[in-house]
Amino acid sequence: LLKLPHVRVAVAQGGILWRICKQELASDIPSGPSMDVHFFVDMSPSAPRNYMFDTLSQEEIDVLCGIYHVLTDRGEQITILSWWPMPHLWAMSGLDMGYWTHSNEQVFQSRLRKIREGEATLLMARKWKGDLKFYK
Repeated sequence: LLKLPHVRVAVAQGGILWRICKQELASDIPSGPSMDVHFFVDMSPSAPRNYMFDTLSQEEIDVLCGIYHVLTDRGEQITILSWWPMPHLWAMSGLDMGYWTHSNEQVFQSRLRKIREGEATLLMARKWKGDLKFYK
């Protein structure tokens, strides 16, 4: 996924997706837009120009955030767990200031360390929301 040219969208959006990509890509962030445009907008019916934008699919966002769909012990009910918060949860927290802060980096590095040391667990969206609420 990180080799796809349109992953630059995650970098351009900022927030948690930007930081996850920065961690893995370092300076190998593709320039864009890619030749595989996923989204097309005609800004005005009378405009002589059309604008094309890259975007990430929900599946690609899920992969970047480390989403797992896990069967529960309640029949065929599925719970969604992730290593990282989904972008909308990050955006709802007080951590999303429009730029990456020292506090953002502390939260990210703490979580990354716990993942690498085997101390982290996958979290449900409800738990992410509660954990990030502290920062609102």
